[in-house]
Amino acid sequence: MRFSTTTTTSSTLLTLLLSSTTSAAPAPQTTVTPGAPTPWSVTDFELGCSPAGCTYDFCISGPFTGGVGPAFSTTCSGSDLQDKMVPCAKPEILANLVATQEGLVLQVNRFEPQSNGDVAVMSGNATAAESGEPALESFTIEAKSYGVIIS
Repeated sequence: MRFSTTTTTSSTLLTLLLSSTTSAAPAPQTTVTPGAPTPWSVTDFELGCSPAGCTYDFCISGPFTGGVGPAFSTTCSGSDLQDKMVPCAKPEILANLVATQEGLVLQVNRFEPQSNGDVAVMSGNATAAESGEPALESFTIEAKSYGVIIS
């Protein structure tokens, strides 16, 4: 089983995502105004591991969030070998499972297009399995809104 021991916070991921522009055009402006946490519900979390690595599958849903978008519900799956955020069935939702000293942390980002072309950003993470313990089947991620990427 291979786990990366790098811990990446949601704010670091957001910084990396916002700073990785490849065009010659000016980088988009970003308004960062974290709001009150919004609970996202993770259910049916399943973790399967073999000597080659671990895979995960889960359902996630969240309520309407003002300034971001409508309620959502989607499924996500991936493996620890990906070592990056990957799109869920609803591609505006991305997820990654990261091994830390404390256990396995599920990171989830939401990039919701707005009618004016901007993109609202939310992010959160929660421990899916304490170190040495089985994975939780259901848990809550306290996601925060980080404003919009202005196009």
